[in-house]
Amino acid sequence: MKPAHSGTVVSILRAKDWHLFIEMHSPIVPYLSLQMSICVEDKAVRALIFPSPIIINSGNVGQFVRLSNVANQYLYRGNALGRFWVDEESFDLAYELILEEHMIEHYMEESGKQLFDIPLTHFIDCHIPLMMLAKNTWKADVAIEYLKELRENGYVDNQRYNLW
Repeated sequence: MKPAHSGTVVSILRAKDWHLFIEMHSPIVPYLSLQMSICVEDKAVRALIFPSPIIINSGNVGQFVRLSNVANQYLYRGNALGRFWVDEESFDLAYELILEEHMIEHYMEESGKQLFDIPLTHFIDCHIPLMMLAKNTWKADVAIEYLKELRENGYVDNQRYNLW
């Protein structure tokens, strides 16, 4: 009799859903608490990374949609397979990624980057803009300008944004 899992990554993960918790800290804005949910759906792994608790409300949801759209433009310029999205009814913001079984089995190192390194790097880049939008300190135009400057230059002059 064969064991419950065949030794493949997807069959091992199938045992249950996985939930990871991450706190991102910054000396400039409050910490951002993220939850990551990884589950197997059919022959793929689905990962969602999202702020917990929710940082969006009815007054700022449109600002988050605009920022997410710009953030996605930068994701696809690189090698990210996931995307940010905002649910305007539930006020959820998430980064979602679906990797098919064959990708995970044949490209384990790249799959690890796609599941962990890439989304967390993008959340790190978006940490200050997300928290400034959540506090209603910035509007989307400023958050987008900040993110563009960071992505294009590799750094941001925090004084320009009154962060120091």
